[in-house]
Amino acid sequence: MKNYILLALISVFTFSSCKKDDPVPEVDQEQLSTATLIFTPVDKEIKDGKTFYTPKLDEEVHTMKFEGPTYLPEVGAHLHLHVGETYKLELKTTDFAGRASEQTFLNRHENHQAFLIGANNTELELEYGDETNVGITAYITVKKEKDSFVLNYVMRHLRPNVKQNIKATDWNNANYTMFTGDNDLDLKFEAHFVEEGHGH
Repeated sequence: MKNYILLALISVFTFSSCKKDDPVPEVDQEQLSTATLIFTPVDKEIKDGKTFYTPKLDEEVHTMKFEGPTYLPEVGAHLHLHVGETYKLELKTTDFAGRASEQTFLNRHENHQAFLIGANNTELELEYGDETNVGITAYITVKKEKDSFVLNYVMRHLRPNVKQNIKATDWNNANYTMFTGDNDLDLKFEAHFVEEGHGH
């Protein structure tokens, strides 16, 4: 009888130890309902080595809205940006209760990084607008004409300690999946870089 009791205690202890050591899966805390990308024309000015951006008055603000869970843009939606112009790019998101939720990415900045894929360095220039280089705000300058193409904004949820390997120049790295993690957002839309005066 003592042997049976001893065996039962060993089994319970072993089961408890295994359960305790099992890795706990990471909980996805970015539950999003909508995502919107806003492109606001700005004036870019450098003073004393610092760059300042000021919104242009009476200029058209472009928005691209995506509904979860597929995050597809509206049918026929496309973006026209002008060569030589600088735009403030902002990401706005809401959760399933309709509350603004983009601050979540900044609160967990060590695990988030945005990429803008589809244009190379001769066509587009990007500077992250938030101090932690998350990319919910950025400033982009269109440098060269580019016929209709797919522009892809990705918000990457990174594994621990991965972000330290990412440089600011990786903003358009087409091989961004090398930075291990999962995409919280993968927003694809048609874009067109045009000279001033180009008709839609």
